[in-house]
Amino acid sequence: MAKLLLGSLLLGSNVWATEFDEYAVKAAYLYNFAKFIEWPPGAFASTDAPLWICIVGDNPFGNALAALYGKTVEKHPVAMRPISTEGFDQCHIVFIGHIEAGSFKTLLAKLRRLPILTVSDISDFARTGGMIGLVETDQHIRFDINLTATRQAGLKLSSQLLKLATIVE
Repeated sequence: MAKLLLGSLLLGSNVWATEFDEYAVKAAYLYNFAKFIEWPPGAFASTDAPLWICIVGDNPFGNALAALYGKTVEKHPVAMRPISTEGFDQCHIVFIGHIEAGSFKTLLAKLRRLPILTVSDISDFARTGGMIGLVETDQHIRFDINLTATRQAGLKLSSQLLKLATIVE
């Protein structure tokens, strides 16, 4: 029960709507992950520079990301953009879509040790080097966190976030 309460506080009440919309929930996770992560100094060009959420491959979110427009994290306006397998220099969060399942390990090698949070719903993503793997089971989204990968990138995760995750190393 405590996890459910903390989860609703972490994600906000609108995520727990009666009809399950997988990518609306995942979009909310991306935003809320940002609120519980501390990036190293220099990760942002200025104190009010955008927090970039970058989507690699086809955008599976559809209109779900529109809910993030106008939101901020620590004075950083949230901004989104699609990218190919290059152009990560401005990204703070990179979501790797299913279409990249065959090449995501190459992408992770490019991003290793950079202060960029990697997130995906590819099977076993966190166990194979990604930082946060989203897993859907019975119309619920849970997430795995690879602490080794986040530490190597210099990202500090809130204990509140870690309490909700399955930790993999």
